[in-house]
Amino acid sequence: MKALDGRKVICCVGSGGVGKTTTAAALALEAAMEGKRALVLTIDPARRLANSLGLRTLGNQETRIDAAHFAQAKLSPRGEMWAMMLDLKRTWDELVQRSARTAEQAQSILGNKIYQTLSTVMAGSLEYMAMEKVYELHASGRFDVLVLDTPPTSNALDFLHAPDRILDVLDAAGARPHAQSRQGRLPPAGRSLQPGAADAGPLHRKRLLA
Repeated sequence: MKALDGRKVICCVGSGGVGKTTTAAALALEAAMEGKRALVLTIDPARRLANSLGLRTLGNQETRIDAAHFAQAKLSPRGEMWAMMLDLKRTWDELVQRSARTAEQAQSILGNKIYQTLSTVMAGSLEYMAMEKVYELHASGRFDVLVLDTPPTSNALDFLHAPDRILDVLDAAGARPHAQSRQGRLPPAGRSLQPGAADAGPLHRKRLLA
């Protein structure tokens, strides 16, 4: 754990079956035991995190792990442990609703077919929004430590490069007229989309995971 001292964001990546979810949960628990407010966030749709924590369900909102769960394991954390599971479509929709200038503009985006594809099935979309959610939670200052559990990948760096696929689509000549019209253009993952907020830059590589 000494190698992780002072880290605000920890990303667990790797191939399937190597223990990413268990490691992510253990790291968040260790932080809570040390008196920190820790959140473990999974973007793996397999729901393994909920099972490993003994929870029936886990959704897109932060859920605090009840003291009774720790008591059963004879643990008494000095801090707090929270968990959540990323809902891809809901996170995209919330981002649009939060960033649109008007309710009409938000509805125009939500009803756009390109957006609907982007927010559900396009390769890299999940990773893009994972970084957006991590940035949102990190910027809120509500947690001392964020631990991200990712889906299986053969190459650990694939997770960090995946959001670039979304940017390639948005920057492509064919997509640009749609992405930059009245619906607005989405910035790189890790940049704030809230009006008037400072541009945080590509935090998924340079700052959050540094």
